Amino acid sequence: MRITERIDLPVAPERAWRTMVDPRVAVRAMPGLETLEVLGDGPLGRGTRLRSVLRVGAAELGSELEVTVFADGRDVVASGVTGVDLHVALRVRPFGDGTRITLRARYNPPGGVSGAVAGLVALPEMRRRLRETLRAVERLLLAEDPPPRLPGPRAVVARTARGAEVFARAGLLRPLRPDRYVTIARQLARWGATPAGAYAAAAARDPHRLAIVDGHRALTYAELDRRTTALAVALRDRGVGEGHRVAIACRNHRGFVEALIAVGKAGADALLVNTAFATPQVRAVFDRERPTALVCDADLLDLMDDALGPRRASDAGTGRSISRVVSAWNDAHPPRSGVRALEELIVEGAERPLSFPGSPGRVVLLTSGTTGVPKGTRRSRIALDAPVSLLDRMPYRDGGRFLIAPPLFHAWGFANLMMAMLLGGTVVLRGEFEPEDVLRSVARHDVDVLVAVPVMLRRILELDPDVREALDVSSLRVTASSGSALPGDLATRWMDLFGDGLYSLYGATEVGWGAIAGPEDLRAAPTTAGRVPLGAAVRIFDRDGVPLPTHRTGLIHVGGGLANDRYTDGTRLPRRDGLTETGDVGYLDDLGRLFVLGREDDMVVTGGENVFPRPVEELLTAHPDVREVAVVGVDDDVYGQRLAAYVVRRPGSRLSARAVRDHVRAHRPRFEVPRDVVFRDELPRGATGKVRTRELATD
Repeated sequence: MRITERIDLPVAPERAWRTMVDPRVAVRAMPGLETLEVLGDGPLGRGTRLRSVLRVGAAELGSELEVTVFADGRDVVASGVTGVDLHVALRVRPFGDGTRITLRARYNPPGGVSGAVAGLVALPEMRRRLRETLRAVERLLLAEDPPPRLPGPRAVVARTARGAEVFARAGLLRPLRPDRYVTIARQLARWGATPAGAYAAAAARDPHRLAIVDGHRALTYAELDRRTTALAVALRDRGVGEGHRVAIACRNHRGFVEALIAVGKAGADALLVNTAFATPQVRAVFDRERPTALVCDADLLDLMDDALGPRRASDAGTGRSISRVVSAWNDAHPPRSGVRALEELIVEGAERPLSFPGSPGRVVLLTSGTTGVPKGTRRSRIALDAPVSLLDRMPYRDGGRFLIAPPLFHAWGFANLMMAMLLGGTVVLRGEFEPEDVLRSVARHDVDVLVAVPVMLRRILELDPDVREALDVSSLRVTASSGSALPGDLATRWMDLFGDGLYSLYGATEVGWGAIAGPEDLRAAPTTAGRVPLGAAVRIFDRDGVPLPTHRTGLIHVGGGLANDRYTDGTRLPRRDGLTETGDVGYLDDLGRLFVLGREDDMVVTGGENVFPRPVEELLTAHPDVREVAVVGVDDDVYGQRLAAYVVRRPGSRLSARAVRDHVRAHRPRFEVPRDVVFRDELPRGATGKVRTRELATD
């Protein structure tokens, strides 16, 4: 089944060719073409492989094509090698004073009657798509819709210079012995921009610098590199390697970091599991992600057994054994039959060579699961733009001491672990968050960067002033907060006590970071999410995809070195103009500051008015009698929905529901006044500090 379509245009053949062979133009021009990317390195040519995803109705058809003919400026032919049996050809020829562009497609449907019917149905649809593609190319070439442009040499040079400036400011470009440069280059070539590569490079640069300090042991970079290589050897002995996925369910201690690096060195993917998940959530994650091995804290073994169920001995879906279970923390728990301790495997694999995998493993991060089953997002080799973007706005420094309080399995904790690796810093870890213990650790280890989430900062501020003042935390330069918005006046209260070193980052597991607020921004507008950093992009669109100007509320879209285009189950994230939709609603002001009003699905329609809970939450959080508050939408027989406020009072307060409503009525429109006010002893929160709103709605 062959189709040929052509168009004659008054443009130079060279320009037509450059436009037509740009994969980004193909994605913009062809209806239903979701993805077209060149696999591997190097320019397009004969033998190049292309990966495509074509939407047909509700289905997405994936395939790989190989370029079989390539005559620069004239012809390119590609044939399907996997997936859909498709053959496509492009021909560009001078014609009169312009150019003739010809597109040909050949589709071989499956045999039999059903295949013949499918072919008859597909024929007019393919012809329509080719015609619309050529019409879209006509608009591009006639400048009605200019094609995307690759950055020119000057832009590349400028971006490289800016990146070098950022790294120099962070102290990363200090001079080293020539042999260490060679070793670092060798390690990065072997492992790439992965946890394994970052730690191996840091071990070559500063082998005797402390890498990890937890409550039981401190490890230098050289020790960590040796131990993780030994652990990788032992894992490979047990069949863990390329194509496998290892679930890591550990709290913040050296075992998490050692397992993460070793799994990558073995060539397997690391699946980071939230230790606060209940059995149904863990089971759902395991059923989807299919881990072939497990590393977990000893006290979580029973939970993991329940989640694995009968698949413990053998996975019927893949035929792979998933009985390789390792306990990462055994101090308070007796050994169990069939479960090896992490330390035992490290001893077993010591002083033995590691056979290097074809490529290092990737890392799969999970969303928090507050809105349903946690989804997986994959991180492989992280683009250099990502650390440049963060370091451009955050004053992290080479060799800094980081106390990372949020869980390392969470995107915020993981991102800072990666930054500490890059900077050759020391990471101070504690298994559980206790506010007084955090300040003691800051004082004891001269911590200069405290990584936290807003609820942790609030709990530190609630400590007895005498306890805070008895601890010398003068080493603290930077407090980095993310995971949720800074509520009310929390930012200014923190800076009044600990100095103007607070930075708040807006992002999501799916997209990385899109905005960073520094002390000046937070002093001027304490609820802002910040400004867009170098290498990132933020745009606001309405529901029809129209870009919005400043101060117009719409859907937030983020792009940058950490953005994903789909989850690990294949579900595609909404994208527009190369940016990923975050699911949040907000606006940009005239100074380029981003303000987030809340999740799109948090919006409440009450009596025809669109209401976001966050402004009401921020107002009530600043009330002197309110310790914390969550505002959510609930069903209403008359108005459709209404606001309900769940309030935790400060100790000794007698705040009433009527006083809460009167306070909101005095500052916000009538339709934002919560009809329901429920007082709670505490709000249900997940491991990363987010309020579990679904549990509130059951009251």
